[in-house]
Amino acid sequence: MRTARNLALFVLLGAATIHCGSDPSDDGAPGGAADTGGGGSSSGGANAGGNGGAGGEEIDPRFQELIDTVEAERQSLGAPGVAIAVIENGEVTFAKGFGSKDPEAEDPVLPTTLFRIGSVNKMLTTVALLREVADGDVEVEAPVTDYVPEFEFAADPSWAPSIRIEDALRHASGIYDYLEIEVPDSQKEDSALESYMTGGFGNMAFLMNPPGVFFNYSNPNYYLAGLVAEKVSGKPYRQLMKEDVFEPLGMTRTYFLGDEVIADGDYALGKADYPGIPDVVHPDTYDNAWARPAGYASSSVLDLAKFVGFLLDGNEAVLPKALSDEMQSPHINEEALLDLVHYGYGLQVWEGSFLGGIDSPAGFYDIGVVEHTGAIPGFSARVSYIPSLRFGVVILANVDDAYFSESLKTAYMTLADLPEPSAGPELAVHPEQFGQFVGTYHEDFGIGDITVTQDGDDLVVEIPDLADFGITYDPVLVPLAENSFYIVLQGGYYLPVTFINDGGDQAKYFRTRIFVGIRPEAPQPAAAAPPQARAPISAERKAAFAARLRAAAKEPMIGF
Repeated sequence: MRTARNLALFVLLGAATIHCGSDPSDDGAPGGAADTGGGGSSSGGANAGGNGGAGGEEIDPRFQELIDTVEAERQSLGAPGVAIAVIENGEVTFAKGFGSKDPEAEDPVLPTTLFRIGSVNKMLTTVALLREVADGDVEVEAPVTDYVPEFEFAADPSWAPSIRIEDALRHASGIYDYLEIEVPDSQKEDSALESYMTGGFGNMAFLMNPPGVFFNYSNPNYYLAGLVAEKVSGKPYRQLMKEDVFEPLGMTRTYFLGDEVIADGDYALGKADYPGIPDVVHPDTYDNAWARPAGYASSSVLDLAKFVGFLLDGNEAVLPKALSDEMQSPHINEEALLDLVHYGYGLQVWEGSFLGGIDSPAGFYDIGVVEHTGAIPGFSARVSYIPSLRFGVVILANVDDAYFSESLKTAYMTLADLPEPSAGPELAVHPEQFGQFVGTYHEDFGIGDITVTQDGDDLVVEIPDLADFGITYDPVLVPLAENSFYIVLQGGYYLPVTFINDGGDQAKYFRTRIFVGIRPEAPQPAAAAPPQARAPISAERKAAFAARLRAAAKEPMIGF
């Protein structure tokens, strides 16, 4: 039986996807560590201070191990540049740029440099929506259609009213993860968030499973969150974010438009390897107004450090402390790694971390970690913090799939006052329990039958229709823990698979982010209204699904 022990980054601190394709070690990037600069302070966020490097001060020697690790990891990941900020006791004590803003030239990264932040954007959108909750204008348990009655799915009119605000915030809507990185100019206007989400989106999108049943990360959840906030507030999404979130928190250099980033002048160009996207990504290379609430902002580590400060200490002028605490509280078990990983509202919540390694006899730290990663072509982002220690780290890089897990680990291990480690929960996989996963699952929107069998100590999957999409896969699932596995696509992309049941003897769902198989004999959960008979799949939707599968087999899922 093969194991996923070599995929320890998955459980280190929450890297949700792992791209195991090309070896980046021979893809060096220009430049080394840039002179530090920036800093600054503002109400409601982390202040720059100390002598760790924010603002050009002499660097405290206690940061040297972190500096060395970041530079080494930058080169191993093939990242042209990266910026990092460390927050201690609510203060930015270290902020530094490494490498180059430009993948093809020397242009040193600064702590002030802007990067696209991908799905880190989701925590920002959450604040805008929760402000409407605080004002009594939105109820999280109410259907989305109470606020956007025009939102509907062409395939089944019963679906949209069954999705609650909370389902969107905690990624439990069941909506297929539909995203177009670049769109026609008409869909880049602010009005497109409403016009597309109440029009063309419903013709393409569908529910993979009934809402409210389980967690499954999907960008459209936050298109909806942004749209509800826009509709209820009466302000276009960009205006709402600027006036109600960014300005009150002092995040004066967080933007959505490429023109704004270019006018600012201090920005990174992305190094991309994504179908249909140029190798070098400029601020105006791609845009999508209806997807902005899920991941199109650009920001700096210093602006995002202010947001971490808000999460740590609150700011009643922006959001009641009870609601900012709700953001970072567990609302749904992700069911991917024992009971350690949950999702709040726009944030992932870990109830412990294997910082010392999965196989270490004392590698587990029993302390809560909150974080979110971001991925969008040419850029990677990571915001991670420990609320109980008021300690956090922000990392932004201008290359795909670079989450700087070793650097984050070094920051926590060398700078934070961690508790004593322990053995932690057992991640053992027991083949004698595989029988609960064996059977046939069905997916209605292109994948068809998914047959799972057991061969000795191996769990084997057969998905004949994947061949129709030009996708190859290894039939032997790679186990991680209990009900968590990987299916290896195209010989290198590890797609997480989770078997989910509802307290019975047999798993009901074969969950991946791209598709969900349902055991035919499994009854629909009583908590959710079962969808009506589904309409035939359009050729357009099949083509979009095929493109998504092919992209997923080459790249990490955008947005997480």
